[in-house]
Amino acid sequence: IHGDDDALVNYLKSISVIMMKTSMALLGDTDQAKDCISETVAKVYKHRKKVKQPEFFQTWIIRILINECKDELKRSRRYVELPEDFDIPQSVEEDYGFVKETMDKLPFELKQILVLKFFNQMTFKEISMVLIIPESTIKSRYALALKKMRVELEELYV
Repeated sequence: IHGDDDALVNYLKSISVIMMKTSMALLGDTDQAKDCISETVAKVYKHRKKVKQPEFFQTWIIRILINECKDELKRSRRYVELPEDFDIPQSVEEDYGFVKETMDKLPFELKQILVLKFFNQMTFKEISMVLIIPESTIKSRYALALKKMRVELEELYV
């Protein structure tokens, strides 16, 4: 992957679903998610020779993607949101938007753990490696995030 462009392209294609799930869960906007993935791919291509251990290549890519999403969230806060009456076609699938809305209320440091755990099925150890945070901290933040969501959802539906 360090020098083989075709291998890099194939590898990025193999994890494209994970990248899209991660960026969509963090940003909630397809265009922003695609922009972040594009920026991530460019950075991966530019800096791929810096990866010393190939087994951590995916971890390294996801970390870059999360940082791109953070930067995008910072940039997007500078813009005015669309009015509520703006027509956006709804999906035909069952609506779990209330869960996403509740997740969006969490601080980013808690939300990213839930995204990696539930949308990417990562273990606590893998999340720890991606975020460069001790595993025990990941577990305590995970518990805190679930507790906050539970309280918020109970207020809505009880």
